[in-house]
Amino acid sequence: MKVFQKLKFFKHNAGIEGTKNILSPESICDPCVKGISHFRLKRNSLGSAAAIILEFFLLINLQAIPGTGKDPVIIDTSHYSTTFGEIRNYRIFLPPDYYLKPQKRYPVIYFFHGWSQRYFGPVGDDYSNYDKGEDNNGDNIANYVSLHDVIVVKPDGFNPLSDSAYELMPYNECYVTTFRQFPIYFPEIVNQIDNSFRTLDDREHRAVCGLSMGGYMSYWVAGKYPDMVSAAGNFCGSSEFMAGPMTIPVEYRILDMYSNYSGVNLRFNYGERDNLRFFHFDMNRIWKEVVDNYEFKAYKAAHSTCGLGDMFDFCIHTFENPPAKPSKWDHIDLYPEFSVWNYHVSSDRFRPGFTILENVDKRGFRSSVREFLPDGETMSYVSLTVTTPPLYEKNTDYLIIDSEPFYGKVTQKTIRSDNNGRLKISLNGGLHNIGINSLQDDSNLTIASVRVNGMNWAKSRKEVVLSVSLLNKGQRTAHNVKANLSSLKKYVEVRKGESDFGNIDVKSTAASVRPFSFYIKSDSIEIARFKLTISDGKNGEWSEFFEIPVKADLPEFRDFVIADGKTFSVAKAGILTESLFLGSGNGDGVANPGESIVILVKDNNIYRRTNLYTSDEFVNKDGINVRITDFWNQFGGIGSSPKYSLPLISDWCPDKHPIEFFAEYWIAENKFHIIKKGKVKITVTGKDKTPPVIDWAAISGSNRLQVKAYDGGNIVSVRAKLIPVNNVKGLDNVTMTDPDKVIEFELNDEGRDGDVTSDDKVFSKKISPPATFFYHVEVEAIDQYGYKTIFKGFDTFLVYSD
Repeated sequence: MKVFQKLKFFKHNAGIEGTKNILSPESICDPCVKGISHFRLKRNSLGSAAAIILEFFLLINLQAIPGTGKDPVIIDTSHYSTTFGEIRNYRIFLPPDYYLKPQKRYPVIYFFHGWSQRYFGPVGDDYSNYDKGEDNNGDNIANYVSLHDVIVVKPDGFNPLSDSAYELMPYNECYVTTFRQFPIYFPEIVNQIDNSFRTLDDREHRAVCGLSMGGYMSYWVAGKYPDMVSAAGNFCGSSEFMAGPMTIPVEYRILDMYSNYSGVNLRFNYGERDNLRFFHFDMNRIWKEVVDNYEFKAYKAAHSTCGLGDMFDFCIHTFENPPAKPSKWDHIDLYPEFSVWNYHVSSDRFRPGFTILENVDKRGFRSSVREFLPDGETMSYVSLTVTTPPLYEKNTDYLIIDSEPFYGKVTQKTIRSDNNGRLKISLNGGLHNIGINSLQDDSNLTIASVRVNGMNWAKSRKEVVLSVSLLNKGQRTAHNVKANLSSLKKYVEVRKGESDFGNIDVKSTAASVRPFSFYIKSDSIEIARFKLTISDGKNGEWSEFFEIPVKADLPEFRDFVIADGKTFSVAKAGILTESLFLGSGNGDGVANPGESIVILVKDNNIYRRTNLYTSDEFVNKDGINVRITDFWNQFGGIGSSPKYSLPLISDWCPDKHPIEFFAEYWIAENKFHIIKKGKVKITVTGKDKTPPVIDWAAISGSNRLQVKAYDGGNIVSVRAKLIPVNNVKGLDNVTMTDPDKVIEFELNDEGRDGDVTSDDKVFSKKISPPATFFYHVEVEAIDQYGYKTIFKGFDTFLVYSD
C-alpha cells in the first residue's frame, strides 16, 4: 500500500528502527474486507521533528486508507510525569478528520476506567468493554468519536505496588497504598494533551467521565477542579472510598461534596441491576435536593457504561452552552494545600481532615478545617493561609473583619496587598467568617447562624421554626435590614418568609425580629435547601444558600442498650460479628455525666452500632463530635460503610435529664444495605466519674508537641514524657547523650508556648530536648475531680535539640 511505502521511506530517513514503532500490526483489520479501521501511533517513540514529518505524510495520504473518513484515530502513547516521577500511559481517540483539518480544534472528554482495567482495556475481570467495535453493543467511545467533533482521552489509572506483580485497584483509592495522588496528576495530563494535540484548552470545552472506580474519580476530579472542567459524568461509581495522602487518608464521601460543583454540570448513569445501586439511591436522595445542575438516569443494565452515548451527548451539550464561573462559590478539599479558582490555600495539617471554604467572593469568605464531613469537629490547632487572586488594588491596605462564632468574638486587622494585588490572610482551622474591605466599601451582610427552635432536629410534616442571625463584616453600618426566605422545591412550604433585623453595626450580629418557618410535605426528604435574600436601606442586596437536615417523625427504638465502657458482641462489616469494648465510663449501662456512650439497637438478635443526631445542649460540648466507621469492605468491597457515634455527655448535665437522639444503622440484605431509622430516648443520672480521653499525641518537625484530650468537664493538667528509643527500625548504631534520661513537660491549651489556639482541647508545648534523638510519647491527663488517664503512644518521633 502507498502509505506503508512512504512510512518506510520516512522510517529510513528519520533513523527509526522497525515500522512496528509507528504502526502496530495488531491494530490493522483485513484491508480487503474492511479497510484499515484504526491505527495506533507510537508518538513517544518519535522525535518532535519526526512526528511533524509523520503527520505531514498522514495528512497527504489519509484518504488512501479505506474507511478513514468515518473511523477515529486511536493512539496509545505515554509521557514522563513530573508529578509521579515515572512514565505514564494514556489512550487518545481522535476524530476521523483530525489530520485532514489541521486548523480545527476540539473539546476533550477525559475518561477514567474502572477496576481491573487499564488505558488499553480490561486486564482481569472483563465486566465492561467500551472502547471500540461491538463493545457495549456498539455504544462505545470509538463509535461516538467517529460521529462527533470531540477528543476522548483515557489516562492509565495503574497504581503498582513495590511488592506486587500487578495491582488491579486503580487510582490509589479505596485502599491508599502508594504515594500516587491521581487528582494532583490531572492538571499535568491536561497540560500534556493540550500541548500535544489540537484541543480547545479551556474549562468550557473540557469534561471528565468514568466507570465505577473511575466514576468516583471523575466526580472527585471535577469537585477538586471546577475551574478546569465544565461537565462531569459518572457511570455506576462508588460513593465513598478512603482517599488522599498516604500518611493522612480520609473517608471521602461523594455524597458530602455537593457544594463543590458550582459551575459544573453533573450527570449520573447507573444500572437497574447494578450491585451498587442502593448506594446510588443514597446519594440521589441528597443530591437531587441540593444540586441544581445534577441529573441522573437508570438503565436496564448491570455495572457498566450504560448510556455512554447519552453521557457524551450531555458533555457535548455542555460544551455548546457551558455554565459560567459562579460569582460566589464553596469548596472542600482533603489536601492540606490546594488551589481553586485562582485562590491558594495552605496549612500545616498533619491529621486526616478537610479544609472548607464557603461563600467566597471578593468581599470575603467563611473557612474552617474539620475532621470529617459534614459536621466533624473543627481543627483549630491547624495554621491556615488563604491567598486570594489579584483582585485588589496593588500595595493597598485592606481592613479584614474576622468573626469567630465559637469564641463569640469579632476582631479586625489591616493587611496590605502585594505587588500583584493579592491578599494573604492567616487564620487557624476554626470557624471564621472573613470580611475584606477597602476604605470605600459599604456594609457587607452575611449569615452568622441558623438554628432550629423548639425541636432537636427539623422534622417533616411539622412546622419548623428557624432563628437566623446576620453579621455585618463590612465597613459601614447597615440600616433597615430585611431578609426573605425562599425555596425552589414545591414540597417545601415557606410559611413565615420575611423578617426585619433593624440596624446592624460593623463587627456586630443581629437576630431576626420575627422567626422564619417552613413545612416539609413529604417524609422522604432528608435535606432541604433554602435561599436567604438580604437587603438594606441603601439598595444593597446579598443572597446566600443554606441546607437544613430533615428527619421523618419516626417511632422509637425500644430494644437497645447503652455501652459506656463495656465489651459487647456487635454486627461488623454487614455479614460478621465481633467483640468490641465500646464507650468510656463505668460500664453499668446507665448514661452518666462525663461518659462517652454508644447506643446499641438489637435487630435480629444482633446489636447494631448507631449513628446519632441531637441538638441537646448537654451533648458534645465545645463542638466535640466523635464518629467511627464500621468498614463494610468484606461486604462487596465497594468502600461505602456505616458510621456510629460516641456522644459525650457534659459534666454539668442535670440529674434525670432526658436526651432524645435520632438514630440510624445499616443491615445487610442479600447484596444490599438497608438503613433503619428511629428515635432513642435515654435519661442521664449520677455523677461524673469518667477520666479524660486522650485521642492522639504528635510531634511536628518544628518540635511542637501536641496532645488532643477531652473530657465531659474540665481538664486541669496534661503532662507528657519523652522516652528515648534505642532500637529504631532501619537505623544502626544510634546513640545519644545519657540515653536513659526521660524528659517531662507540662502542656497548655492557652495559646502560648507553642499552643496555636486556646481552648480547643489540643494541649501543646514547644520542646527542646538536650540531644537530637528518637522518642516515644507518654501522656497523663487529669480532670477537675482528679480522675486520670495515661496514654502510651507507639509512634516514634525524631526530636531535634537546639
